Amino acid sequence: MFLNVDYNSGEPISHQIVAQLKLMVVSGRLQSGDRLPSIRDMARTLKINPTTVTRIYNELAGEGVVTLRHGQGVFVCERAVPLKAEEVRRIVSEKARGMLVEGLRLGLSKEQIEQVVDEEFGKIRMGDHE
Repeated sequence: MFLNVDYNSGEPISHQIVAQLKLMVVSGRLQSGDRLPSIRDMARTLKINPTTVTRIYNELAGEGVVTLRHGQGVFVCERAVPLKAEEVRRIVSEKARGMLVEGLRLGLSKEQIEQVVDEEFGKIRMGDHE
């Protein structure tokens, strides 16, 4: 599994890894039932603290992306955790608002932001992981 971590980014490493793992799941690169690296292996590979990996796996488990099986490892969930439609909308709206604020702050127009969203959606659906 290849994860790209920018140690000089202002974004916390844990956020970078969580986002990349979620992308791998929605794009199909990680399938239901796939086993993720152990905490030690992930920490060693990415040169990060094992506590950070534990926090990442716990966050993903809390969101229903992975399941933690004591003594066996961490696995991609078989299916999404069922949420009510209004909760799904609330979560996505919150993320969209953050993205919109950042795009507007950086000087993009609504049309330019929509174009970026459409391009990224296409990349995800085509399995482009960059």
